Amino acid sequence: MTRVNVRCANRGAATSVAAFFAMALMGYCLAGCASTSSRRAPADAGAALKIESLHMSAAGTMIDMRYRVLDAARASALLSSKTRPRLIDEQTGLEMAVPTTAKLGSLRQTQGVQRTGRTYFVLFVNTARIHPGSLVTAELGELRFPHLVVE
Repeated sequence: MTRVNVRCANRGAATSVAAFFAMALMGYCLAGCASTSSRRAPADAGAALKIESLHMSAAGTMIDMRYRVLDAARASALLSSKTRPRLIDEQTGLEMAVPTTAKLGSLRQTQGVQRTGRTYFVLFVNTARIHPGSLVTAELGELRFPHLVVE
């Protein structure tokens, strides 16, 4: 068996990007979510989820969405690891997706079983270049949360 050494000219750049996402993910996992937003997604009686907060992060390059599970059975059925959450800028119609990195995978919490009362996060790349005060629609599986204000 022959061993081949491959050198990457941008190894430093790739490492710094991976480190950036790793640090951002660790910070959001550890930071918790204390939001005093006056405009949150209303939770109707049959809702499986409630959007707790939607914040700009990572110097405006990421959008951090936190949601609370109200009905674990429905949430688990709707939010499998195959579900692709997205944010839609209501002004331009541009869609923002969850980034996936080689080392960390998808930048969201994916678990087989969602637990009632727990808060989970999803990070979106701000490709639409929205800013605080922008209105967006969040789509999580079959659930749609329109007119959310980014803080």
